[in-house]
Amino acid sequence: MKRNTTIIAAAFTCLTFMGGGCKPDMDLTNPQEISIGTYYKNVAELEAAIIPAYQAIIGKVQGGYARSLYYELLAPGDDFTHTFKWEPMYQDTYNTPSSDGMALSSWKDFFNGVFAANTALQGIENFTGTIDAGVKNRMLGEAHFLRGLHYMHLCMMFGETVPLIEKPVAGDADYYPTNSTAGKIYARIIDDFKQAAELLPLRSAMYANAAFTGRATKGAAQAYLAKAYMYRPILEAGKTAEFDKARDELKKVIDSKEYRLVDNFRDNSLEATENNAESVFEVQMQNGPGWLGDDMSCSWRWQEIGMYDGTGGAWWNLAPNKKTYNEFEPGDPRKYMTLWCDNGATYTQIDGKVTDYAYWMAHLATNKDFYGTRKYCPDVQTADFDDGINDRLLRYADVLLMYAECLNETGDANGAKPYINMVRARANKVVPTEQPQLWYQHSPGTIPDVDGLLAKDTTINGIRLNNIKNIIQHERYVELCGEYLRYFDLLRWGLADAKWLEPLKALGWTPRATYYPFPQAELDNNKNLKGNDMNR
Repeated sequence: MKRNTTIIAAAFTCLTFMGGGCKPDMDLTNPQEISIGTYYKNVAELEAAIIPAYQAIIGKVQGGYARSLYYELLAPGDDFTHTFKWEPMYQDTYNTPSSDGMALSSWKDFFNGVFAANTALQGIENFTGTIDAGVKNRMLGEAHFLRGLHYMHLCMMFGETVPLIEKPVAGDADYYPTNSTAGKIYARIIDDFKQAAELLPLRSAMYANAAFTGRATKGAAQAYLAKAYMYRPILEAGKTAEFDKARDELKKVIDSKEYRLVDNFRDNSLEATENNAESVFEVQMQNGPGWLGDDMSCSWRWQEIGMYDGTGGAWWNLAPNKKTYNEFEPGDPRKYMTLWCDNGATYTQIDGKVTDYAYWMAHLATNKDFYGTRKYCPDVQTADFDDGINDRLLRYADVLLMYAECLNETGDANGAKPYINMVRARANKVVPTEQPQLWYQHSPGTIPDVDGLLAKDTTINGIRLNNIKNIIQHERYVELCGEYLRYFDLLRWGLADAKWLEPLKALGWTPRATYYPFPQAELDNNKNLKGNDMNR
């Protein structure tokens, strides 16, 4: 935009001082140049307009799920701790400065996603050519879903005063938006997911075209709408969760019969079983021929937070801690499918050497009370630092547990039990595809159902499992461990009942550190924008 302004100004100067030496009607538009004005002239170009909004989830600046985001979403929780390999890790100590590069990268990527979604929406809405109504609705639904998803991430990470941008840039002033006001971002997120839920097809219809596997669907929009209602205390300061509205949306997902729990829990973190029947929405990673992240579409997670330091060249910057290890009940196979730990799976290095817990401990310098993250980590080392394993951002197991929570919060504790039991029953299933030395490869798990757990009246990590709320907390911890939810669960519960903030406060958290600071580079560039509490 500034370039065009300069050209126009130069032309005006030429006209003023040189008279007829310049042609006043000269055409300054290059007809060969692609722009918003010359693109979006056919359905194929409209389809292509949506793709950058998906790519922003991975992160072109690598502030998405490809790299930075797993630190920013996992480190603030009580379940993961930074290792000796990364001292200090600001995200883990609630001291992230406004100059932090990871926060800036995530800010850029998610606002890139907002920009892409806005551009797609405008192109699709203004299209005057021939287009099937169902195709148009599907594309609009995808764009609304993605804008809602990007704003949900921005609001979770930086708070509700991030700029609200709802249309493509039209002039210089649009480059310098001011802060959003209370409730506006939340309303935008809710409206986008509502529109997406109305416009998008069911998963079975969307996935009938193999090229669309992994795209947003009606079920994904409904589930994220419910999640936004439950996350309202985080997304809109001072407000309470809307459990009744969330319950109704989750019931639609369940009643659709489009999803089910897969038999093998580990199938939810393997590359070969991506986009399975349990997947509601996941990041579509792809490890191409480029090395060291050159593909810009792959995940570094296994390298950075998977296997222990000293084994396979892994970096191991962030690790599940002892509290996480202890949260799993005796007889729960999920411990060994989530963690690299004692009595668990083996790991094969690139040189063919099969390593086990004793080997890992012998080659680890310190932090021997931490663990590796087997979830999303291959059992056999890849030749590259990155891999193509999709992050499952929302699984049907989460839908069932959120629904159980909504039932409990709206007064139906008994009604919540069957949905928790479904998740726990799956955890007990024999996993015949697992490594043969693992006991649950040939014998079932032994964790009890909800009534059995209540009867045991056990206490884990200081929380007595004698009521449905506490059991839901426990079940979300173990089932969804490493899936970026623990910090936000504690935060949303804690904003309603301060006791749930105690695990975070014990680590140094304060209300000031609820969100990451606005990037200083953004504040320096845009004087209309003010930072949040972490900037002060």
